[in-house]
Amino acid sequence: MSEPSATADSKPAHGHETSGHEAHGHHGSLFAHAKPYIFVGVLLFVFTAITVGLSYVDFADIKPFPGVFALIGVHGFAINIVIGLFVATFKVCLVGWYFMHLKQEKSNIWRPLFFTFFFVTGLFLLFLLGYSDPIPTTSHPIH
Repeated sequence: MSEPSATADSKPAHGHETSGHEAHGHHGSLFAHAKPYIFVGVLLFVFTAITVGLSYVDFADIKPFPGVFALIGVHGFAINIVIGLFVATFKVCLVGWYFMHLKQEKSNIWRPLFFTFFFVTGLFLLFLLGYSDPIPTTSHPIH
């Protein structure tokens, strides 16, 4: 009797029909897997450059901005801060969406995240309301 020998057409011992990465769904190169992350990284770099560029623009002197922001009580250099916060919010959303893998989460993660965003926005709006309409008896040096 001879011992069984492994031939090229025999199945692997662990039961897979194919061997290597194909059996586990690992197709493609590393660059193909990293492509969205590289794209988001480039977008973050571009929007950081946009933020720096926007810091040199005085939006209080550009025609439509003072009237629009005056509706919520924002005047002068605060307009630049609000616009910078919008750009920063977009960048935070990109980081959360791709690098923190929120795009793959279920609704049990999205609901608390939505309510947190809703209440934080409300707190910011309350702060702006209090800043734009101060209590006259307070003794803050700003007023």
